[in-house]
Amino acid sequence: MNGNSILNKAKYSDNTDEWYTDYKTVEDEVSHYVDQFKNKIVLCNCDDPYKSAFANYFLKNFNTFKLKKLICTSYKNSRIVDEFGLKDTNNKVLSKDHAYVMIVNKIDIKEEKEINDDKILKFLKSKRLVKKLKGDGDFRSNECIEYLKEADIVVTNPPFSKFAELFSLLIRYNKKYLIIGNQNALTYKEVFPLIKSGKAWIGYKFGDMAFKVPKDTQPRTTRYWVDENGQKWRSLGNAMWLTNLDTERKHLKLELTAYYDPKKYPKFDNYDAINVAKVLDIPKDYSGIMGVPLTYLKYHNEEQFEIVGEANHGSDNEFDLFKPTINGKEIFKRILIRNKRKMIDEKQFKMLDLFCGAGGMSYGMHQNPHFKTVVALDIDEKLVETLKKNMPEVDVVVGDIKNNTIKDKVVELSIKRGVNMIIGGPPCQGFSLKGKKLGLKDPRNFLFVEYLNLVEKLQPEVFVIENVKALLSTSNGWFKNEIVCTIERLGYKVDVGVLKATDFGVPQTRERTIFICCKEKKITLPLPTVSKSVTVREAIEDLAYWEANEGEFEQNYKTFATSQYQISMRKNSEKLYNHKASNHAKIAIDKLKMIPPEKGKEYLPKELLGKQKFHSTWGRLKWDEPSPTIDTRFDAASNGTNNHPFLNRAITPREAARLQSFDDKFVFYGTKVAIRTQIGNAVPPLMAKAIADTIYKNLANNKN
Repeated sequence: MNGNSILNKAKYSDNTDEWYTDYKTVEDEVSHYVDQFKNKIVLCNCDDPYKSAFANYFLKNFNTFKLKKLICTSYKNSRIVDEFGLKDTNNKVLSKDHAYVMIVNKIDIKEEKEINDDKILKFLKSKRLVKKLKGDGDFRSNECIEYLKEADIVVTNPPFSKFAELFSLLIRYNKKYLIIGNQNALTYKEVFPLIKSGKAWIGYKFGDMAFKVPKDTQPRTTRYWVDENGQKWRSLGNAMWLTNLDTERKHLKLELTAYYDPKKYPKFDNYDAINVAKVLDIPKDYSGIMGVPLTYLKYHNEEQFEIVGEANHGSDNEFDLFKPTINGKEIFKRILIRNKRKMIDEKQFKMLDLFCGAGGMSYGMHQNPHFKTVVALDIDEKLVETLKKNMPEVDVVVGDIKNNTIKDKVVELSIKRGVNMIIGGPPCQGFSLKGKKLGLKDPRNFLFVEYLNLVEKLQPEVFVIENVKALLSTSNGWFKNEIVCTIERLGYKVDVGVLKATDFGVPQTRERTIFICCKEKKITLPLPTVSKSVTVREAIEDLAYWEANEGEFEQNYKTFATSQYQISMRKNSEKLYNHKASNHAKIAIDKLKMIPPEKGKEYLPKELLGKQKFHSTWGRLKWDEPSPTIDTRFDAASNGTNNHPFLNRAITPREAARLQSFDDKFVFYGTKVAIRTQIGNAVPPLMAKAIADTIYKNLANNKN
């Protein structure tokens, strides 16, 4: 029953519309979107209920995908109508004289994975799920549109000649879709505006695609063959899948290696834009408009590039801006783009990161392309190993900030590298009731003083101090006021307050005191960037498979992403690192086995409670809430609420990193103790990014 779907009936157009997609083509593409089909109604509306690859694929994977309903409509006179003697709801054998609809609400076949053909065929014969349509099954008919209205996702291959009409219907009724088409459709007036605005994009397959064709198809000299079973085939070199379902690929950054050379990149005759012959030739340092091949859309990332329009040959698309000619010679249509993230060093904030650790604050601020750490300092060689490997362009100094030789080296490097911003979180052990008498003169607060001393020496435009939440409330705010007064004496305007990590998309309730200090103007702390907290489930559900002492430092992903947060965390990461569970003692594992999912030590017998005084010890994370604050002992089962929601282990370093908002391409190095210290002490990168975005928004006009 490995059938094929038709590009649609011959009556629509010539026989280029009567090509059939084979099963593997459907499987290879749709398998990327499994998690997005959960509890959804799928419509295949250019289809055949029993014989198409689309119907077959979704029937066989109905339970795996956890579909709510599958609807497949056929057309009258279909060449591929059922040949298995199946019957409709009126006990009539299917006939080419009628159009049909198949509706499946449930498949009560217990299979862990894909259901095999024989079981599907038996199921279909016993259920009689097909009924006649009143009309001819045209997807544009009123009765077929009613099915469209009901659907959540449309997956089909419309006739190439009617692609724009189907696409327009999908947009009119605000549907999710995954459809096959010719790449030329990308420049249609119905399609291109949505490509340009980031509301439609390319799927995974873009290029050569093979189709089965009818027996009466005439032989050709190119892109035509007959297989060993006598089946005739044709192929297209410019086929594609078009979708508005999220893909991991659309978030990947296109790595650029070329540099602009006016001799290599001629300008168009009648428009101020350069021509780029190949996607690989896109220059990384050009800020103007570039005409690139249509194949660029396979790699488009709307955060990296803006689509300005197209250069075609007189299409009716309002964004078709000119006819592409160079020295009077016409060239093939181009997509016009502009680099949003062109590297302009003179417009960057060049940072010195003090007490840098693994570099969480730097890494987060780097997500705004105008911020770049150039010098970093920490006293612990084991902690900075991770920063060195993840940000090799940074000059890292290892040493004590109180040492004059070290301090002089930091100042020298900072001047050489053009530092105009300082960030860091100086420890403040002296900020206690007993230390109030000495304040910033307390020797335990020398590190805080040394930070401000470097501010005085380097005179950055802006600096950011991060610290514990309690700093603001200790001694009724006396210490906070003394710090603010010291900063103001240095000539800086300051805003200070507590930021909640959950307000910035971090799946963790961490709260930190932040000082933003600027010479030019007072910059207020960033406002929340999300309205809904990211949960533990959204952060780490795709990693929920290792038990204690399982996993490796480097491994392949075992699952697909199940949330938008996971997609963003996996972006540009081909391997999974640091996902290795602790080797807990048997007694610890036995205790965890007694604790139900998402519960705590209240389920342990009193004799097993031990001497822990805190309520949170032996606690499990809750799936649908943010994590509590990640500390430096997150890998110990008895330490706080750090245990997996249902697996009998503490969270892994990668899971802790996800809960801190480190993406998966940030790899942690060092001993077990060093890695957990790096992660637990870090500033969540997404919080740091929000701070950088706020600073840039306030000072961008002064950076030109």
